[in-house]
Amino acid sequence: MTKSLIVTLILWAAEVFLIAVLVSDQWLTNMQDAEDRMIIEYLGADNDRRIRDEANAVFNAMLVETGIQRNVYHFFIPTVAEREKSVGFEHFGQTDYFPLVQSKLDVLFGTFYQSLRRFFLLLSWWPFLIAAAIPSAVDGLVQRKIKQSNFDYSSPLAHRYSFYTVIGIIYLLLLGLTFPFPIPPQAMPMACVGIAFAMNVYFAHTQKRV
Repeated sequence: MTKSLIVTLILWAAEVFLIAVLVSDQWLTNMQDAEDRMIIEYLGADNDRRIRDEANAVFNAMLVETGIQRNVYHFFIPTVAEREKSVGFEHFGQTDYFPLVQSKLDVLFGTFYQSLRRFFLLLSWWPFLIAAAIPSAVDGLVQRKIKQSNFDYSSPLAHRYSFYTVIGIIYLLLLGLTFPFPIPPQAMPMACVGIAFAMNVYFAHTQKRV
């Protein structure tokens, strides 16, 4: 479990690093606009506004009000007054280095903000997930009881891989919070259906003696 968590953190860190290096701030803005339009078309403007407000509130509480965002920018990009005090370096990096650094920091903070928006979009589907998962799980348990009564075969392979499917879907959803391309909101209910189906198979093929 610990090893899997370490691998996950390494993959996530590598993804964020590649996004910062390869993605421009304009690309990120266009991606957010495209995702906004898809959410409005699928869920409506009110839901999009609610998700945006929730993401803004958390972003401001974590990074803006605490001063973290301001301090990070200040650490990498000196102010005009600081540059003027540095004799011989007053004009260093003004047209190349510092604009590049600011662009990459914009991408990092923009990616975090986009992750928050996707996270709250994901949370908005939890009632649908419960409505789909509980009946599927109950149906799987009923099928298991039927298998116990008539000595039907329970597949260990189906049991194992249905569990891996649930973990894989959750893993992709969490990793997808930082994907550098628009994610259709339809992916969330499809993931919920996939989890519900996998849970049905998991409980239906649970071995008769546990």
